[in-house]
Amino acid sequence: MRFLAAILFLLALTLLVLTTTPPCAAAGGEYLNIEEVTMHLEGENATFELNYTLDTFTRIYVLALGCRYLEPELTSFLGGYGSAKLVKADMDSAAVQVAGAGKYNGGYYLFDSMPFGTRDKPLKEGIARFSVVYPEGRIRTFYNVTATQNVFSQAKIPAPSSKAKRQS
Repeated sequence: MRFLAAILFLLALTLLVLTTTPPCAAAGGEYLNIEEVTMHLEGENATFELNYTLDTFTRIYVLALGCRYLEPELTSFLGGYGSAKLVKADMDSAAVQVAGAGKYNGGYYLFDSMPFGTRDKPLKEGIARFSVVYPEGRIRTFYNVTATQNVFSQAKIPAPSSKAKRQS
């Protein structure tokens, strides 16, 4: 009987949270606060690691229903990119992959600056720390930014095939 009462209480609490608060506001809002972003360059693609905090009600919401409900807010944070896809998420961090974030040009991949937030509602308050991790492992860090930075990385030169080696 106590078990049933506990389940009913949790259900009522979840319903209360669902009806009184939205799951999250836009990134940097009062429900989801993104504090740090790390952009890993991978050829023309990029993976963004987002570190954030959730307010108490949103934490309860996510505990009850799972992190999948954060997906729209996390992918809209990178709304300037058309192909943002949530790879993983937990209570404190997420990984979002963006295919085609950079463009190939003359041996380099160019990544244009893109505002954080949606196209209609760009982020107004800066992210405390934004880091770019290059394929060779070098890291550049920027502070208090509202957009990704214009960066580029050298494309990997393909190794010569064994057939080309034999002909020379």
